[in-house]
Amino acid sequence: MSLLSVVEEALRPDHESPQKNTVELQASGITLEVVDDLYSDRVRCDHPPSDVDGNALGESLVELAEDCGRGRVVALVDAGLAPAMEETGFELEGVIPGFYRGEDDCAVLGYGVEEARMDLAHEEAVRAADKVLQRPWPAFDLEKAPAHISELATLKDAQEIADLLGETFVDYPTPSSDPEYIAEQIESGTPFRIIREGGVIAACASADLVPEALTAELTDCATRPSHRGRGLMQSILHRLMLDLQEMGYPTAFTLARARIPGVNRAFQKLGFKHRGRMARSCRIGKGFEDMNIWSTVITQP
Repeated sequence: MSLLSVVEEALRPDHESPQKNTVELQASGITLEVVDDLYSDRVRCDHPPSDVDGNALGESLVELAEDCGRGRVVALVDAGLAPAMEETGFELEGVIPGFYRGEDDCAVLGYGVEEARMDLAHEEAVRAADKVLQRPWPAFDLEKAPAHISELATLKDAQEIADLLGETFVDYPTPSSDPEYIAEQIESGTPFRIIREGGVIAACASADLVPEALTAELTDCATRPSHRGRGLMQSILHRLMLDLQEMGYPTAFTLARARIPGVNRAFQKLGFKHRGRMARSCRIGKGFEDMNIWSTVITQP
């Protein structure tokens, strides 16, 4: 039985970034906005109402993915919906504690329309990275860290940030190499922090806010190759967490490529905890990437 009514133009094959389609759950009379993401060959649903029918939601998302020819579904939902969605074939890939306003947990669920999409894309490299992360690492110590001064980016920095992100990530799930996109993010209130050295931006990162949940995803992390290995990124991320603390946000999370030890270790040293893994979740570069889920509690003053 069809529960779906796609009421906006479908994503065209020549689009390189996600476009939102409105999908109506006719059985419960609730309208949700989901992303039909051709770029990463997936359908993504973030934070539907916690009182939606979990079975209807799961069936609807799978049907949408099949209708659109997508290979995977990703859903970030209130953990209370997880059991019903698992009944429809979804797999629980992770749980982020206190995601919603520091109280309710978020379940990260996946469904493979193509079965291989639920298998690791880079299993050998991911297992090797896991071994690195299992070693004891000292926590980030602000008092002992080099004194890197970061600043909040302004609109005039959009072009240089976009250039740095474009150089770092040849292909990316969001249009971060587009200065207009970066400017829109900054103008909308997304905290972007940068470190300048020698008159140029040496490193940047942002906190993509989820205001209704009072949490944020730390993302857009990039450091120029000539400036790596000096702790610039950890300094920026630490300062972004202080920004979130000042805003009253009780948690933060990130999604990091599972096969790259360095970026995962950076968050681990900042106190983030590993919460799960999304196999072949999104396209970065020439293929699909397995993404680790990390989150932390931000201590309030």
